[in-house]
Amino acid sequence: MNIIKDFMSTPILSIDVNASVEETAKEMLKEGVSCLLVHEKENFVGIITEKDLVRRVLAKEKEAKNIKTHSVMSKPIITMDHYLSRSDANILMQRKKIKHLVVTEHKKPVGILTPKDMIT
Repeated sequence: MNIIKDFMSTPILSIDVNASVEETAKEMLKEGVSCLLVHEKENFVGIITEKDLVRRVLAKEKEAKNIKTHSVMSKPIITMDHYLSRSDANILMQRKKIKHLVVTEHKKPVGILTPKDMIT
């Protein structure tokens, strides 16, 4: 069986809940990623994706430097245990209509699974 731990992207990259959307976009560009987990102290509280930035900021002509990441992030974080199959992950991602699935081990995020990861 192809378990999702073998296909996920690591490490987990994140941004502070109070960072501006502009800072978040710059961090995503710098790291070459399409999403970041959003943390508040040691806890992950959401996920912000390129889609969130486009739909909730750019399309509404909001000023990215004046908006906090927490106001446009997606929540709750949708997760799946690392030992489950790619098929299970694909079904969940289609059902939830998401492109970024947080992979967990012992309830702790350890990676992100994207459609790009699924085809490798």
